[in-house]
Amino acid sequence: MGVFWKDRQRNFLGANQYFLDYYGLTLPEVIGHNDDELGLPQRPSGKLPGKRMQLLEDGVPVKERGKTRSRGRIREIMILKAPVYDQDQIVGLIGFFMDITNTSKQINRLENEAARDDLTSLKNRHNFARDFNYLTGKPILAMMLDVDHFKKFNDNFNFGHRYGDEVLKKISQALLKIYGIGHCYPVRGDEFLVLRDFTDTDTVAEKDRQFRKELEHARVLDLYMNITVSAGYAYGIANNSDEIKSMIRLADHNLYQVKKNGRKDICGSPFQPNFFEYE
Repeated sequence: MGVFWKDRQRNFLGANQYFLDYYGLTLPEVIGHNDDELGLPQRPSGKLPGKRMQLLEDGVPVKERGKTRSRGRIREIMILKAPVYDQDQIVGLIGFFMDITNTSKQINRLENEAARDDLTSLKNRHNFARDFNYLTGKPILAMMLDVDHFKKFNDNFNFGHRYGDEVLKKISQALLKIYGIGHCYPVRGDEFLVLRDFTDTDTVAEKDRQFRKELEHARVLDLYMNITVSAGYAYGIANNSDEIKSMIRLADHNLYQVKKNGRKDICGSPFQPNFFEYE
């Protein structure tokens, strides 16, 4: 852990050996200088304005997570600063810090993994509520897709359910390529959801054509097969998360119509918030 102490002008009065080694400095180089003069300013994340002065004026300790420059590299640190008193007067501060660069990367990786579906690597349903925040109040598309006759893949004589899993992975790869990683979710086994910005129905049709092209003569394990899907979509503006859910229900309704009419197709309609009230 790095330890340092400063006067009221924020000039260094001392530091421990870890601090000196971390920044590649000697004690004479440090004493009497501030962060900017030494070229190692700390840039806290989300620090409130005036918080640094509050420490020396009101004696309120500060805990920050931010970035610093160490031996030419930007590193992430967790730092705690507390006032130093001489009788009743604040005469400076003492600080402690730890390098959390690797820990932060591990946390980000774990958060990313937790947000992904194990089989398909698509965003899982835990992302829905968070993603709804940027989908409301603007034109969006909600599309439900279903793998046609998925049971035949799971019943494959040579591979069984493993083959069905590989088919789902192949479809997921095609979804990521055409629609992007931020917009696709697996739902209900062999069904998928796409949520994205909407421009026009011609763009929807072109994306759908590209997606189906990716699944033609697709290699799954040691076999080549045409994988087909049915799709239903709804488009419009949802003003809140409940309306987004209603839009998804309408997309699912349109998907059901496609499956009823023979599959291998796509069907869409504009979203109306009260659609299901009059169905």
